[in-house]
Amino acid sequence: MSKKKIIKTVIICVVFAALIAGLIAMMILPQEYGKDDSLGIGKSSFGQRMLIGLQVAVLGIGTVFVMLILLILVVTLMRLIFQGAGKLKESQTAKKAQSLQKQDAIIEEKVAIEEDEDDEEVVAVIMAALNAYYESQEVTYKSNLKFRVRSIKEI
Repeated sequence: MSKKKIIKTVIICVVFAALIAGLIAMMILPQEYGKDDSLGIGKSSFGQRMLIGLQVAVLGIGTVFVMLILLILVVTLMRLIFQGAGKLKESQTAKKAQSLQKQDAIIEEKVAIEEDEDDEEVVAVIMAALNAYYESQEVTYKSNLKFRVRSIKEI
């Protein structure tokens, strides 16, 4: 190594050692900073003040994390409640669909049995089926649903 590198390394080591010695002295030696206070922090050493500061920091960070955990629990609880309401709504929709299928099956049976009867009965069955379908749907404009069967053609 060259002389310049050795000198730079020695200077850096001396400065670093002086900083460490100063910090140790500040931690150990009692010093008076400011006025008297009720906790006696002004007369405590640097190390004691660092310890108090660390305690305050841990208390603050701990409070934040506890509140975040509570917030997560509340959001999770709300999600479970609303998912339960959604499942209830789905089950009600499934029940409506089953009742519609039963009504359609009954109407189809009636139509199959009464195929050879008059056209007026067929029209009545078709009108009843349409009426049952639109009553099961959530239509807000039911007053506009007026049907007239003008002709029936066999397909």
